[in-house]
Amino acid sequence: MQQDNYKENLKEALKNLIKVNESIFNSLIDISMQGDLKEWNNAVPIGETHQFDFELFKNSGDTNIQLLVKLIENVDATFETIKNINSIQLDG
Repeated sequence: MQQDNYKENLKEALKNLIKVNESIFNSLIDISMQGDLKEWNNAVPIGETHQFDFELFKNSGDTNIQLLVKLIENVDATFETIKNINSIQLDG
């Protein structure tokens, strides 16, 4: 029973890591819209939507973007390691 609680807490931690990376990714977009992508952002019509690929940010020359990219990669690696060493499958 205690092992089940432990594994459930690990699953919650993994879900939190997903949320953390989503939040950092949103920050990457926000920062880029005022930095590297400012001209493009100003030219996009209001209401138009776009999806951004993580690879776009990996090639940024902005030091702050690069620090956040590395953080996302570290969180991803931690997520995968915890998931794999504990044989955890997340639903959905």
